[in-house]
Amino acid sequence: MEGYAAGRPAASADAGRSVLVGELIGLVSGLTGAAAGQMSFDEIEQQVIVRGRELLRMVTQQVMDERAAGEQRRAQVTGTDGIVRTRVERGHARTVVTWFGPVVVRRLAYRAPGAANLYPADAVLNLPVRRYSWAVQRAAVRYALAGSYEQAQVWLQDLTGVSIGKQQLEQILAEAARDAPGFYPSRPAVPCPAGLPLAISADGKGVAMRPGARRAETARKARHRAPQAFGSRLGTGQKAGQKRIAETGAVFDVQPPDQPRTPEQILGRVPGQAAPDGPEAVNRWYTVQITASRAETIAAVFDQAERRDPGHARPWIALVDGDRHQIEVIRAQAGQRGVPVTILIDFLHVLEYLWKAAWCFCPPRDPAAEDWVTARGLDILHGRVAEVISQIRALTAADPPRPGSEHAKIIARTLSYLQAKEPYLDYPRALAAGWPIATGVIEGACRHLVQDRMGITGARWGLPGAQAMLWLRAIRANSDLNQYWDWHITQQRQRNHLSRYQDNLALAA
Repeated sequence: MEGYAAGRPAASADAGRSVLVGELIGLVSGLTGAAAGQMSFDEIEQQVIVRGRELLRMVTQQVMDERAAGEQRRAQVTGTDGIVRTRVERGHARTVVTWFGPVVVRRLAYRAPGAANLYPADAVLNLPVRRYSWAVQRAAVRYALAGSYEQAQVWLQDLTGVSIGKQQLEQILAEAARDAPGFYPSRPAVPCPAGLPLAISADGKGVAMRPGARRAETARKARHRAPQAFGSRLGTGQKAGQKRIAETGAVFDVQPPDQPRTPEQILGRVPGQAAPDGPEAVNRWYTVQITASRAETIAAVFDQAERRDPGHARPWIALVDGDRHQIEVIRAQAGQRGVPVTILIDFLHVLEYLWKAAWCFCPPRDPAAEDWVTARGLDILHGRVAEVISQIRALTAADPPRPGSEHAKIIARTLSYLQAKEPYLDYPRALAAGWPIATGVIEGACRHLVQDRMGITGARWGLPGAQAMLWLRAIRANSDLNQYWDWHITQQRQRNHLSRYQDNLALAA
């Protein structure tokens, strides 16, 4: 084995390069000769795409051939198994499907009896374990995040000529998300001016799952559901029990408006004046969890918020929709971490309760209902929640609804809601400080992170695939996909290659 040549003869490399030059000249000549005089621009472009792609594949192959010929033999290689490999064989090959087509990569194999071969060149090149190059896998992930797997297949083949099966796409995406949980803890916090309000929010969105991926409680309810009322559809109040909640969390900095807004401005009750600009959500960060509990997701949101404000020097706001469990979890997290958090319920949710109550006191389609809701809404924005409760009670006493009727139930729910949520309706303080009073950020995130992709017609998700998709879509929404991908393939290099050697730092050099 000691007699191996150090590299490929220069004449062989020159011959390969000459072939490439000849191919390029042939491509141009074929498109400019007399026979091509009647070709349309589209035909010319298609020829350049197809033949140019092959030419670039040949360039990549030439580079790999020259790298293989010039690979220097090491005296020995020791794996983490402690076995020293001194036997070396040249020419061990594997195929990598690149952006331009398949390329054969040849490298030295270091061997020892009874031990697996080691290929130091694989570590230097950071070859993927899969047969598809990192560039192809990256494109596959981007397309799969944007549309269905079937669409991703078509887009990828149109752009690169590479065909990847749907199951392989799912596996590539799952592997791509492998490092998502550790990505943000490894990164520095987003810089922010001191004193700027820090907002957190969370909400859930249902995802249709395969039977084995549903939460235990959902599956139990589905098993014990009353018989289906109709042959082709569920009855009123019946649910299919197919969905699992994906909890979305958000952290963002609040840029207050130049001037505090008034309740009248918010509800459009200032004649001749357009609604002023509200606070702006900047430096948004999202996370989505479907395998973890809602409490774990909210804990992750608090972790990210603390990375932005470790000293708890900024005002913290939690924007919620009124869910009791969510509020309890937020209060528990705030207590454990010793951070004061002002919880605000989305004012639009409060308005919905007022509208439902209004139809209990006004005839159908009566314009007076809007005036009633606006007046009660202004009272609440001014901090007069107790007065609104008293007004609704007085109206109910003056004209009591029939016991057990729908109106009676709506009024009872509205009163109960306002009484229970009164501690979280401090809108005067929020407006004076320039804080948001609605959950538009998190509701928009639930729509574009979860529903737009996971709710594609007919889709039913397994748990690992759903979580991988949601993790990567959140990273993309944070504008961090490029940085994540670079970090991910660095982690893959460590896992797939460097971790197999005792002296992996020497291989990384």
